[in-house]
Amino acid sequence: MTLFSTGLSGLNAAQLGMATTGNNISNAATAGYNREIAILAEANGQNSGAGFIGGGVNTTTIQRQFSAALTAELNNAQAQNSSLASYSGLISSLNNLVGSPTGGISSSISAFFNGLQGIVNSANSSPARGTAISNAQTLAAQINAAGTEFDQLRQSVNTSLSSDVTQVNSLTKQIAQLNSQIAAAGAGGQPPNQLLDARDLAVSNLTQLVGVSVVQDNQGNMLVSLSSGQPLVSGAQSYNLAAVTSPDDPSEMVIAYQQPSATNPGQMVSSILSDSAVTGGDIGGQLAFRSQTLDPAEAQLGAIATSFASQVNAQNALGIDQNGNTGGDLFKVAPPNVIANANNTGTETLSATLANPASPPVGDFKLSFDGTTYTLTNTTTGKVVGTSTTQPTAANPIGGIALTLSGPMTAGDSFTIQPTRGAVNSFGLVAGVDGSQIAAASPAIASNGTANSGTGKIQINAANPGFVINSSMNLTYDATTNTLSGFPPGTTVTVNTTPPQTITIGAATDPVPYDPTNGTTFTINSTATPPVSPNGISFTLTGKPATGDTFTVGPNTGGTADGSNASAMSNLVSSTALGGATLTDSYAGYVNNIGNTASQVTAAATSQGTLVSQITAQQQSVSGVNLDEEATNLLQFQQLYQANSKVIQTAQSLFDTILQALN
Repeated sequence: MTLFSTGLSGLNAAQLGMATTGNNISNAATAGYNREIAILAEANGQNSGAGFIGGGVNTTTIQRQFSAALTAELNNAQAQNSSLASYSGLISSLNNLVGSPTGGISSSISAFFNGLQGIVNSANSSPARGTAISNAQTLAAQINAAGTEFDQLRQSVNTSLSSDVTQVNSLTKQIAQLNSQIAAAGAGGQPPNQLLDARDLAVSNLTQLVGVSVVQDNQGNMLVSLSSGQPLVSGAQSYNLAAVTSPDDPSEMVIAYQQPSATNPGQMVSSILSDSAVTGGDIGGQLAFRSQTLDPAEAQLGAIATSFASQVNAQNALGIDQNGNTGGDLFKVAPPNVIANANNTGTETLSATLANPASPPVGDFKLSFDGTTYTLTNTTTGKVVGTSTTQPTAANPIGGIALTLSGPMTAGDSFTIQPTRGAVNSFGLVAGVDGSQIAAASPAIASNGTANSGTGKIQINAANPGFVINSSMNLTYDATTNTLSGFPPGTTVTVNTTPPQTITIGAATDPVPYDPTNGTTFTINSTATPPVSPNGISFTLTGKPATGDTFTVGPNTGGTADGSNASAMSNLVSSTALGGATLTDSYAGYVNNIGNTASQVTAAATSQGTLVSQITAQQQSVSGVNLDEEATNLLQFQQLYQANSKVIQTAQSLFDTILQALN
């Protein structure tokens, strides 16, 4: 081995070192670039008889500074971070929409009931009735506006899912192509660093769109699959996702997995993936937001609107309006929405009604049939509400929903039931309703006898469902026994003592106790068929009547100046019919739930972002380019180049000396 060749090997090594260092410097800001170093090794020596003489230096490879463990950790952290960031952004928008727990819709609910108070003492006041209707219109407009915002958020998710899926398919195709290119380029034994960097960057970008599992096989191929197991990249083959209309709900897009048909490889077969099967990344965050927050929030607001309309309509039906007619519905909401799965093979239809609209179930439901058992599942909570081997009927509500099937279901068929979600967009005043149709008056009216000498006063409270008041009832007081008589036979009288007493009236002379100290409330219900009058009427007697004082309860014929039923309607502000909570408390709970979830998700997103930054710093400490370090390396290789140039120059000088001596 000559001095010349030894110097030349060093010169070549220095050139490769400077080229590698220069490449690092050039790509210091390149996304996905992994720092490279030239790996040098002593060349084989030659036995000179006096010992082995070194043969210079060889550059064995250009090696990427790459940590598979840190990269995998970073990819997983990025997937979770993208998911939380997406969820956080969407739920923050929803939180801004719903606003204050005591403002907006909540204050409009209170304003409507407060407006009814203006009718209580001025039942024939057109301005008071107009105010109540105006307040109702404001409430309807706010709830409908919320419905529009829900629709826009849902459409935004649909659009983003379609865009993200297109990017996922592009990246998986790119990774599969890079697998092939890397295999071909690496056949010579040297790693194609640029292709490896490109593949790692594609995988990193993919994890920001959807959570994936990544492994490398024995041939160096990157194998990528969804967290639920479906392969996206296998060697040179990639598999596509698709954003398709949900067969359960045409207003939403879902993710489908596409693969060649087992029987006809030329065709692609799509299978719908559940939202829980697609986690991580922007896609996972959007699906989680929609299924865990958006849909339940709309259903909950719909339940509040449904309960409000049901309670107000029911109470209005117990009164007499300004035209002397029995009260009708003031508010309208859409009935439960029933959607037949797009893949159903049977012709059966399903209808649903709410068993108790004042306290409707919250969430969406799915009725499925496996050929033997009907199963109703709350898809919001994932809990099975009920199962039956017989066909559901309206006579036996399940989970608060009365179901009516046109016939037996076909095995594998299913229906989605949205009890209250549609109420948000459909809530409003019944067409043509005006202030005169507020049934402010009670159907019954009570009066003291004109010859009464005591201080007793009678007042109608309200009618109850199924009331009958087509004839008068005359009561007489006995101060000796503190009792009333004159209640119609065939009725029961409930007295609000502690505990309450229920007295069955067999004859008009049957006595019913009265407490002149505290006053007493009486509720009359008929036990006869058909019901006798009065039925379902409640009244209160106060003061101290004298013996022989009389009190009359009878039909309120044309008595539109009475505001007792308006008072009962205004008292609905404190009704706890909706799941044990008032309407305003339910709305406050609804807003607070969204706000609390938004805070939790935002905090988690911030924490996860910090974790990503920490892992990125660790990964860059291994793979990133440090310009100060590269400048030092560049100087070192420059000096190495200059020194080896001197070796070659010396070898040349010696060779020239030998030639001159020979000449």
